[in-house]
Amino acid sequence: MLILAATLVPLSTAHSARAFHTPSIPLNWTTISPCAVDNPARILAADVTTQTANNTPAACVAACAARGFGYAGVEFANECHCGTGLVGALQPAPASDCDMACAGDPNVACGGPWRIQVYGFPALRPGSWVYQGCVVDGPGAPALPGASVLAFAPATLDLVDQCLQACARGGFAFAGVENGATCQCSESGPGAAAQKADEADCSSLCPLPGDAGFEFCGGVERLGVYKLVG
Repeated sequence: MLILAATLVPLSTAHSARAFHTPSIPLNWTTISPCAVDNPARILAADVTTQTANNTPAACVAACAARGFGYAGVEFANECHCGTGLVGALQPAPASDCDMACAGDPNVACGGPWRIQVYGFPALRPGSWVYQGCVVDGPGAPALPGASVLAFAPATLDLVDQCLQACARGGFAFAGVENGATCQCSESGPGAAAQKADEADCSSLCPLPGDAGFEFCGGVERLGVYKLVG
């Protein structure tokens, strides 16, 4: 009797990493982290989380921008996070950890379990200037006491970037933009009596170069404040 020996080929249970499309980010926002570790306390300051069936990075950025936030993040497929800044230094995670398809587009990744993709508007430079929030700035209660006030009008193009660069050159640690027209530089931040304002109050728009759109530049008696951290 002829006995044929069969060669057994083990079946691999490993899955190759899914190839997602690179997301389109609107409003000239930039990717701050392609994948970072989140936690129950949240890594975005003043985090506002919504769960939506049409969630994508683009949809989340647009929603956060419309509400006056400067940071956005997508997580766990259907979560959109909006924030005013970063609580601390981001803890990077492997890009493969952000492997959940977006609820609004299965071809694009939207984070993972406690993994978030973070985006910010152009003037936000990780490790340099960090947005601190919207602060009331009235004649009797200045947001930045003793601040030097600069005006770039009529050249308000990319006002936030102009302001941050001017304050950095002057050796200041704090900067602020107000009502789409003025820049303030200060050696110290908002005082104890300073009042936080709703982020939606800092919704005055300034043009960005070319066809990049607009950015938020404070509001009427509302100062968008930044801090130099490195």
